[in-house]
Amino acid sequence: MPKHHVLLVPGFFGFGSLGEISYFAGIRPLLEQRFATAGVRVLVSEVPTLPTASIRVRAARVREALARLAADGDGPIHIIGHSTGGLDARLAIAPTASLPVLVKFEAYDRVRTLVTVCCSHFGSPVATFFSGSMGRRLLRVGGRYLAWALEQRGVPLAFLLRVAHGLLRLWRPFRRAPNTFDELYAKLVRDLSDERRGELAQFSRSVSSDEALVFQLTPAGCDLLNACTAEPAVRYGSVVARSARPSWRGFLQHFGDPYAQLVYPLYAFLYRLAARQDKRWIPEAVGSQRTRLLEFWGELPSPHDNDGISPTNSQIWGELVHAAQADHLDVVGHFGSTEASGHAGDWLPSRSGFGLADFERLWSDVAAFILSGAEAATPPAVPSEQGTARTDHDLPIDNRS
Repeated sequence: MPKHHVLLVPGFFGFGSLGEISYFAGIRPLLEQRFATAGVRVLVSEVPTLPTASIRVRAARVREALARLAADGDGPIHIIGHSTGGLDARLAIAPTASLPVLVKFEAYDRVRTLVTVCCSHFGSPVATFFSGSMGRRLLRVGGRYLAWALEQRGVPLAFLLRVAHGLLRLWRPFRRAPNTFDELYAKLVRDLSDERRGELAQFSRSVSSDEALVFQLTPAGCDLLNACTAEPAVRYGSVVARSARPSWRGFLQHFGDPYAQLVYPLYAFLYRLAARQDKRWIPEAVGSQRTRLLEFWGELPSPHDNDGISPTNSQIWGELVHAAQADHLDVVGHFGSTEASGHAGDWLPSRSGFGLADFERLWSDVAAFILSGAEAATPPAVPSEQGTARTDHDLPIDNRS
């Protein structure tokens, strides 16, 4: 049996790893285990993309990674894109897309599956805000300031960070479980060498200097992308999420966790931005998508439901693989797991209730979706005509594949 390839594509601010922090925390071993249980050989890899570059530039990185995979045997290729990574992947596998690539990729027929996870196929109001003058200024100033702080060699930054970490531990004397600050310290700043300092500064400067992606993630930008992207014959699946609505009670429940107390107001701000959904741009689920949503949640998401970044209805594309009560980063392993095998902090403290069992169930469903089509000789064809009636497979209408 030929070896399968699974390519993981990170989203906005994407990186394969930063220091010892992995973007897809715990996902690779879980997928490998599920494939092994099914008796299928698999190679899981990640593609690092530029944090805030345009979708066209990021998609070029994905296509180059596909070319490298195509050169390694003749097995089928499956792509999993989180957040903006789903849009990058959609453009990368469109044969008609003109991308600034360094290598040629022609094995489009080997790409069998594309699973998008919390991807804003129809855009996000959060991007609308950050594409405005105030939002652009916040991104630019924040990135430049962090880069400047990292590049100041006269300041004993590593010493100051050690002192700050010690003070934070005193702030929560009765909390024994590690939190996100502990992960940052252990995996990123405890060993703040010149090489790591330079890596962080370069990442920060790339965020502040290249803002092309932000406008393209607005509902208007994604509408143009959806209209211009030819849909290849690929089996599409989507994982969608909605998180808890922010409240004062949620803020008070984070007492004793300094990271969550600092970041929860940011989560509340982003959630309210994402809830400003315009029905003109973001359609509701149809057909079997609605049936699957009812199976998972017992109700359909409201126009205001979101995962703290992306509207839930904007995330639906193709077959609905899984619907989670989670935030935008929970689904890729950053939900505050304290398992000895690999601690990952809760980067977006939404109090959505997402845990290890939910994480394993989500990614088991993704693996099952990929494996269910592994025996197919060719993926199902997707009609190119827009506006046709939906089939049981939720084929295009209003550009929702």
